[in-house]
Amino acid sequence: MTFVEATKTQGKEDFLGSLTMYYYGGVPTAIVTDNLRTAVKKSHKYEPVITDSLLDFASHYSTTILPTRTYHPKDKALVENAVRIVYTRIFAPLRKEHFFSLETLNKAIENLLEGYNEAPMKRKKYSRADVFREVEKHALSPLPAMMYQLKHSARATVHKTSHVYLSKDKHYYSVPFSYIGKKVNIIYSKNTVEIYYDQRRIAFHNRVLAKYQYTTVN
Repeated sequence: MTFVEATKTQGKEDFLGSLTMYYYGGVPTAIVTDNLRTAVKKSHKYEPVITDSLLDFASHYSTTILPTRTYHPKDKALVENAVRIVYTRIFAPLRKEHFFSLETLNKAIENLLEGYNEAPMKRKKYSRADVFREVEKHALSPLPAMMYQLKHSARATVHKTSHVYLSKDKHYYSVPFSYIGKKVNIIYSKNTVEIYYDQRRIAFHNRVLAKYQYTTVN
């Protein structure tokens, strides 16, 4: 069964924020990606280097990332064929329409996508949706309780006040006083801030978007 979603960019926020797995209602054993920069740091015939953010995404959903090999079109033949069909069935009917928000565009795509998935396949009596419901859906693992949130990182030195300064938010977060003067890694998402020293988490906070304020946990 095919899923189509319009995004503003191919950047990390849009690529990892896609609702694909929530459309299918489960997590596949593996996800095959193209060699775009958001997914692959370095292309290689046998051992491509996957980006840290995509590895974190895969860890959150307990799945495996399998990038297609460069110069091996057969690796993504099914996807390329699906793209061609989707272009004809979904993009073509919408190409002359005007949309003023991503939400309205995706709603129009959703309406056409449902009909496409439910329509009988060529020379078949069953649809893509039929195959998914009867065969593929049972192979999916359950979705985690929380949707993945993209994480960012920053380096900082612990101040004498036993706080670190997250320059992105202009906010201070506490750490144990024994780390004063140490250089630490700050890993932050939309809602949380985690602070690590020597790969060990030493503090956790809810993210606060208040400039020049202090968040302290005793």
